[in-house]
Amino acid sequence: MLEKNGVRIAAVSYDAQEKLAAFAQKYGIGYPLPSDSGSAAIRRFGILNFNMAPDLRSYGVPHPVEYLVAPDGVVIRKYFVPNYQHRVTASAVALREFGEASESAAAVTLQSGTLTVKIGLATDTAFAGQELSYVAHFSLEPGRHIYGDPSPSEYTTTAITFDDPRIVRQTLDLPQATPLDMPALGETVSVYGSSFTALGTLLLKFPLPHGGIVLHGHVSFQQCSGTICEPPQQIPFDLPLTLEPFLTA
Repeated sequence: MLEKNGVRIAAVSYDAQEKLAAFAQKYGIGYPLPSDSGSAAIRRFGILNFNMAPDLRSYGVPHPVEYLVAPDGVVIRKYFVPNYQHRVTASAVALREFGEASESAAAVTLQSGTLTVKIGLATDTAFAGQELSYVAHFSLEPGRHIYGDPSPSEYTTTAITFDDPRIVRQTLDLPQATPLDMPALGETVSVYGSSFTALGTLLLKFPLPHGGIVLHGHVSFQQCSGTICEPPQQIPFDLPLTLEPFLTA
């Protein structure tokens, strides 16, 4: 998905070229694995991991990060993760940067009254420790709205939550909600109407056994019209995912 959008991939490591060549051959890696001898490039990017003492074999390793770089050398985006056990999937970058997801990735459509929510992962396979992306498309019939932030505490704001111990961190980027004045109540609330899209991330725990898993989550919202507010709702959903065996050198 990245290469068809003109992105060329390379993975820089402080390991010797011979070790990287053996690793690439063992796992059939087709993109370049340049050796950063002495961690010179790692130091120029300011990502050398100083938690590693100079007398350790791992000295010279960088903090894990993925850069999206324009042809003129300008860094467009930085994808940082907590430690070497975690990585951002290529599918997550493709979804966030180009709006593309794998055609075989799991998706589910939820319906409640005038609201339709379609939630889909960016990929159907991943490794333990990877950060996945997912997309959520919301659609409401005219004259209806659901709440966003900021709104008074008595209103249920729109959210997607994954209730799964295999997920160690999650985010959801919703678009900015529209202020709605409610003179009869003396309040201003933030709402979503019509159609909108949100992007989320899921950081998988490491380690995890490989094989098929199901990620459990729910959507929270409260539907209203100009005169009537329905009770808050939570709709559960499941998304299947296949975990690949973890690669070792």
